Order: sequence, then structure tokens, then C-alpha cells
Amino acid sequence: MCSARPTRISPTTLEPRTVTPWRYVADDGERDPRTNLAREEAIARHVGADAAARTPVLRLWRNAPCAVVGRFQLAAAEVDLEAAAALGAPVLRRFTGGGTVWHDPGNLNVSVVLRPEDALLVADPSLRRLPGLYRLVLAPLAAAVRSLGVAAELTERDILAPGGKLSGVAAWIGGRALLVHATLLVDADLDALVRVCNGPGAPGDPRWERTRSRRVGVTSLARELGARPAAADVEIAVLRAFGVDAADSTALSPAELVATERLLADRYAVPTWHADAEAPTGTG
Repeated sequence: MCSARPTRISPTTLEPRTVTPWRYVADDGERDPRTNLAREEAIARHVGADAAARTPVLRLWRNAPCAVVGRFQLAAAEVDLEAAAALGAPVLRRFTGGGTVWHDPGNLNVSVVLRPEDALLVADPSLRRLPGLYRLVLAPLAAAVRSLGVAAELTERDILAPGGKLSGVAAWIGGRALLVHATLLVDADLDALVRVCNGPGAPGDPRWERTRSRRVGVTSLARELGARPAAADVEIAVLRAFGVDAADSTALSPAELVATERLLADRYAVPTWHADAEAPTGTG
């Protein structure tokens, strides 16, 4: 996992915040990373589009092994492509900014999508912009980590345990919705993470200098606890921190499924998008 340099924040400003009700989209076993990345964008772009899609969304999901670079990054500079190929891990691009991360089934992804007019953002306008937006997912995740018995310290962009970084975050601010998603290293392959997230860089390239990942030491819940936690226990702890009942899960809507297929065809199934997508103007 790669990250900006940590800036520690007083825990008193980061108490878990909840929104009621959440529309909870549970992990349905889909592990294809291209599909899951397309789903993220589809959900974000449909929240607020119609009356049936106006509830804040909480989504939990996992991917098969892959490296995921930020929207504006140079993939060949961020990732050791030979190491990724040797592991059979594709190098993919998401639509949010931020640095490069490693995904595998031992890494739980947690996403939150809201509209600017949702009550939580109206009550605290600092959550509508960065870095405040990151607190929407990092604060509950830190509470979940602590409930599992691991000390957790928050920075603007990370959750740190005694052994290193447990979680990083990225976001997208659109006209009708805001998305923030985070990783949580549960029992991920940390050796693979370190090997793959060790690209050659591109010194002198202005784009790389602006978007480069800041590498820091990582750990996992399994390493911190000395034993692998049950995936179900981790999910329950996360849901409790958000004030969600695991039984209240919903599936993707028909509109979101259609949008997912369109995004796959136009973007996420297109190799050139992942290799070196041009950075657009405006917020991405």
C-alpha cells in the first residue's frame, strides 16, 4: 500500500459518524477487479439520479489479486510490472485519485457514496471537501479496528497500527455525489504487496512527480493480532461501526448493472485505459 506522508489528527475530531439509513451493498462474491471497479463508478454516478437511488450507500467488496493505480498516475512508474505479471496480477486503474494499492481477497474494500445535500454533509460542510471527506470512512474503520483489538491511529489519509499502515483512502467529488473508499488489510499477502508496489518511478516526469505514491510500511490485522481474523467477524465489526445490520443488504439496481456493463465496455475492459489514461481537467 502506498500513501502520502502521514499527518496525525486529534482523535477527538474523528469520532465515528453515521448516517441512517444506509443502503448496504454487501460483498456478493464477485472477485473480478474490472467488474468491481466499474461497479464503484456506476454506483457513484447513479446516487441521486432518481428517487430510488437517494439513500447514502455503504459497500463492502473484495478483489482477486491485482494492483490498482490512482486515476492520474503513471502505471509503469508505480508498479513493478514484472513482479505483477509473475503473480498473475493485472495492473488496473480506478476512477478516483490517490496512490497505488494492492488488492487481494485478504484486503477488504469499504466504499461510501453520498449526495452533497445529504444531512451529514449539510451538518458538517468540511466533509464535502478533502481531506475532511476521508473521515466519512476512516473514522468508522478505525473504530472497527479498535473493536477487534488492534490499536488504531488516524491521519488525514490513513489508519496506522503499531506495525504500520492498515488502511488508505481515495475519493471522487462529482456534481451529484461524493465517493470515498478505503482499503483494510485484513490478511492480505503483504510480501506480494511490497513486491508489486515497487515501481521504478519516472524522475523528471512532471506527471509522476505530481501523482507519485509515497511508500510507507504496511501491516495487517492478522499480523497485528498474531492470528487470522474471520472475514465475517471483520465485516460485522465494520458494519457495527457504521450502524448497519448485516441482514439489511441490497443488490445493485438494474440501472447500476446497466451502467456497470457500459463502463466495462467503454473503460474498464479497455487495456489502454489501465495502461496510461490521460488525466482529465476538473475533478476526477
